[in-house]
Amino acid sequence: MKSLFNAKWLTFYGTTIAFVIALFSIVTNYGEANLKAQPKISGRYKISAAELPGCLKGKYLVLSIEQSGVYLNGSLLEISHSTQEQTASRKKPSLTGKFRQPNLELSGTLRQIQGCENSAIAIQSTIDQSTLKGNLNLDNTTIDFVAKLEEASEAIKQ
Repeated sequence: MKSLFNAKWLTFYGTTIAFVIALFSIVTNYGEANLKAQPKISGRYKISAAELPGCLKGKYLVLSIEQSGVYLNGSLLEISHSTQEQTASRKKPSLTGKFRQPNLELSGTLRQIQGCENSAIAIQSTIDQSTLKGNLNLDNTTIDFVAKLEEASEAIKQ
């Protein structure tokens, strides 16, 4: 039986281990320097607009956003919705989109709002700290809006 401790095998194992360590170091340094996580924007945003279009007219709305990296899910709800309806909307969000800092885009339907079930909606906005500013397009009618992030205690009261 040949010995595993001869110079040829020790050189091979040493070179392999050094290569793996060097590769790991390069990848780690690149990741720390160039890969940054998206800021957290998940939450409930209370929408303010001069006048909401179509079936949303006269309603007080909140945009609920869930985030996974750059991918977004959300629901547009009336503020008066119960906690049970809000939980259901989180499980089956009606809006999907992407977040490319500072812009976010969501689109889908308004299943949770009575009278708007078949209405198509698209939201495009920019985020500045805890404020969304953008436009809402409902059935080809576009309006500008501003939405402020609700504090956690404020969201629980609703």
